[in-house]
Amino acid sequence: MYPDTKPTDKRFNLLLRMPNWLGDCVMAMPAVRHLVETLPEARIYLGGREGFRNFFLAQPGVSGFVPAPDSGVGNLVKGMTATRRFLRDGGVPGGIDVGLLLTNSVSTAAWLWRLGANIRIGYNRDCRRLFLTYPVPCGGVESSWHFVRYYLWLAKFAEAVVFENEAATERHTEPLTDYMTPTIRVGDEARREAESLLVQLGVSERYAVFAPASAYGPVKDWPVRHYRDLASALVKQGMAVVVTGSAKQADVCAAVTEGIRGAVNLAGQTSLDAFAGLLAGASLFVGGDSGGAHVAGALGVPTVVIFGITNPTRTRAGGRRVVCVGDGEAVDVKLSTPAARKAAQAALEAIEPARVLAEIQRVTGEA
Repeated sequence: MYPDTKPTDKRFNLLLRMPNWLGDCVMAMPAVRHLVETLPEARIYLGGREGFRNFFLAQPGVSGFVPAPDSGVGNLVKGMTATRRFLRDGGVPGGIDVGLLLTNSVSTAAWLWRLGANIRIGYNRDCRRLFLTYPVPCGGVESSWHFVRYYLWLAKFAEAVVFENEAATERHTEPLTDYMTPTIRVGDEARREAESLLVQLGVSERYAVFAPASAYGPVKDWPVRHYRDLASALVKQGMAVVVTGSAKQADVCAAVTEGIRGAVNLAGQTSLDAFAGLLAGASLFVGGDSGGAHVAGALGVPTVVIFGITNPTRTRAGGRRVVCVGDGEAVDVKLSTPAARKAAQAALEAIEPARVLAEIQRVTGEA
């Protein structure tokens, strides 16, 4: 059924091409942990954007990082040379034996093929079959699974391939419930970078991290005035508020903090490492369905995620101290039409700060 391409040595190199976005990377960490624990003979490398290097290397059991181009043919051509040079210079001693794709694009499958991995495993989608030795069926119930399970299933398939247990590769095996909650580690350097920022800002007390802006804009973002009211309430309770975002989101973040003593704007001023370090030391996270929510939840930080009407079924942040606010649990809607966008914004407007504050008190145990 499958090609005879099993690793021949007791020790072998396994490369996981990680997703491109922070939240997806966190949801893929249970798959990484499963492989670390079930394949002790594997040296596990994580491939992805250069900015993720330190974040990936901080995770237990990870042997190294492989720089990878973004998805897209243009990026593939430009990035392949750099990756091959990295391998030629000994970035992965012995080369890659097994490659596992946690991305969905055809360009990342072509990248893995060109790197020379003998075994290449990934979901059979987007015309990728040509580049995969083990194309995993996809198109049934897999498309409705939470992404943690979606990635875990590929990890289980990879484990079965390495152990030559083809029966275990049958579709829809029971989910690996012991691995369904993501956990991550933040490195010491990232924590020190965050601590230095907080000292510069004069933040010495406990603090909340807000992430008020998303790539989608108002259709997924709680209104600025609501964030301001919530920030004011938390400051009055003795908690500083640190507002984060990209440089492009600086105006939105500034509007949240303006005139509120005890609230500071860090938009565009943090690396991924510093951002993770900030979350590791936070007493609370509040934001939409974002990478920050996933990081905070996986670190065990009390986390309140504001969803509006969009459905968190596939992307809900994991963690024992995570709550979702909104009516999206039963609603699956695409925000591509004017009517849907209007309904989404109205639903977010309707979520009052008092409701979010009550959820904060519940999740922090201060009710």
